[in-house]
Amino acid sequence: MDRILQITKGALSLLSAVLLASAPAFGATIADYPAGVAASGIAGTRHNMGSLGRVITSTATSEICVFCHTPHHTNTANGLKPMWNRGTSAPTAYTAYGATIGGSTINNTDIGSTSLACLSCHDGVTTWDNIVNAPGKGGVVNGGSDRVWQFQMPIASFGMPSSVIDHFSTSVMSCGACHTAALITRLNIGMDLSNDHPVSVTYNTDRAGLRATNTTINSIDLTSELASSAATAFNGNLSQNRWAVKGFVSDTATIADLLRDGKVECSSCHDPHFNNLSWDEAESTWTDAWTDYCGNIGEACTDGNFLRRVGGNTGSGVCRTCHEK
Repeated sequence: MDRILQITKGALSLLSAVLLASAPAFGATIADYPAGVAASGIAGTRHNMGSLGRVITSTATSEICVFCHTPHHTNTANGLKPMWNRGTSAPTAYTAYGATIGGSTINNTDIGSTSLACLSCHDGVTTWDNIVNAPGKGGVVNGGSDRVWQFQMPIASFGMPSSVIDHFSTSVMSCGACHTAALITRLNIGMDLSNDHPVSVTYNTDRAGLRATNTTINSIDLTSELASSAATAFNGNLSQNRWAVKGFVSDTATIADLLRDGKVECSSCHDPHFNNLSWDEAESTWTDAWTDYCGNIGEACTDGNFLRRVGGNTGSGVCRTCHEK
């Protein structure tokens, strides 16, 4: 029996070491995201709005995935996937980018399902609890329904209990009552998509200096033409170019793997499941009052903006991966 206990303890210790190694903490660097590791960590990000989350949370459920996904009664309107559990606005409700400098034109009807999925939280209109299939036996409403859940922040330092804050409420304590464009509302893209990077635009390699779609991302030289210190700056950030693709950090993926049906969507640059804490330049911008609203967890409050590129946009690495400028 003692021998069995020793083996069990040894196995548990090894498992703990593996889990710790695969889950970068605050202050992680690009070395913590080698090729092959899972692009994960959603439970510790702002996208966990269940009661066990750390930023915007609701006591209505402890579930995490339910805010976006469900195995049953999925919302398939406008080609939404995978297993989408949220209500969304129709493409025609948005103002598309229109004509691009490269000569493409994006109409409202062109907005793809992947970007519509992201907008179902970030358009500032659809509430976070507008879901189709509620947890447990909470009921199904085709197309989604506002469940009237309350959402709070860990804001004890503001002199008031978080329980009094109901985001998306019509009271004086709604989001806009406290937050300015410099903090939360900048994450609200709105219904006008004409003033952001074009989404649902066809990736044409003969325009905007775009690289060939079969280009291996990791092979792109991001230090060329920069200062001689670029290769070693920010922990060697620009000397590598690994991206989170299909759920894993990859050094073999191509630009084509970032596209959806040959188009650039929100998901081409962002992975909502990837808690990417490797962006050194973001660290200093999330301190003091900037992190009060999410429990003073420092850089972990940024989630690396869920950027797919390990190292974030240092040296415009995200932009220059596709644009050979």
